[in-house]
Amino acid sequence: MNEFPGFLRDHLPPERINPETIQAFDAGERRFYRLTKDLPALHRGTVFWEGGILHGYPKIRRIIHLGRGVTRHFRGAFYAEEKMDGYNVRIRRIGDELFAFTRGGFVCPFTTDRLPDLVPPAFFDIHPDYTLCGEVVGPDNPYNSEPVPYMEEDVAFFAFDVKDPAGRSLPLHERYRVCEETAVPFTRRWGPFTPGDIEELRRIVFELDSEGREGVVMKSASDAVELKYVTLGSCIRDIEATAHLLAELPPGFYIQRLIRIAAISYEHSLTLDDNIRLSLARALTGPLVNAVAEADSGEGIRELFTVRVNSRETLDALMLHLKHAGVNAHLVSVEKDGKMFKGAFYRTFLKGTRELRRKIKGHGFYD
Repeated sequence: MNEFPGFLRDHLPPERINPETIQAFDAGERRFYRLTKDLPALHRGTVFWEGGILHGYPKIRRIIHLGRGVTRHFRGAFYAEEKMDGYNVRIRRIGDELFAFTRGGFVCPFTTDRLPDLVPPAFFDIHPDYTLCGEVVGPDNPYNSEPVPYMEEDVAFFAFDVKDPAGRSLPLHERYRVCEETAVPFTRRWGPFTPGDIEELRRIVFELDSEGREGVVMKSASDAVELKYVTLGSCIRDIEATAHLLAELPPGFYIQRLIRIAAISYEHSLTLDDNIRLSLARALTGPLVNAVAEADSGEGIRELFTVRVNSRETLDALMLHLKHAGVNAHLVSVEKDGKMFKGAFYRTFLKGTRELRRKIKGHGFYD
């Protein structure tokens, strides 16, 4: 325990302060310590530094039957917020600097670099000890290579929560108020609703599906109940975006999405016509066939990402960050893009490449 600083004992029992639970990393001139697993009172992704703590973001329960889920969990008024298709960040001011932390508790160099373009500074001038939680959505980001149809030009930030210094979410109406007063973009919302408003909720979900959007997160106006519900189209897009990684991801990833498709079809009396079935087949088999060909080539299964940043040094920091996060990535080009820098890098999937390559080279195996 000698390699860990004493201030961690202010937050964790001594037996939890070990390399299996805590990982140190540096961002700029600061050293941070992130929690790598859930503990009884703290979520994975919680971050510690001398003089402060950033609480991990909790998981949100999912429902796959809209009507029964709403009536089971909500007793009073609630709102529906759009579930954005991006990546989760928590933004915090520490001293005079703003940092964007990933779900796992790392500082993301890309998002931190782009914060002046994403978040109005007035928020942290007025609320310096709050944490702004939200989703970064759009093209040219280092985590999602698939296009988002309603975001064509650049990334944008959409808040969905505000935490006080103790890590507690502000009451729902207070979140909305402080973001509106400081011009922080918030996810679209509808409501308030009561559990009897299922038809209106159904209409909103189907409208979102027709626009190629992901779904909704429903939040109680008076307590901490939150539920997420996704569209049928988002399930198919998830399968298409990851089918080339079938040998990398756990089977449950695909099974859960097929169950969601079945449950959505059942509840809303949807007919899975030939077009939907064909879309699902294409989503699964098309990328997978390409993955087999890539595994057989000398380059292997890989994805190309492009990012636009304000500083050239950010690209090197991003490559190092991805390495620390266990991602095999290498920068292949950097070019000036106006006042910004545009970098391109490949992410290579070694496990899936090895597994598929061995099989298509003719090796026998048991299944």
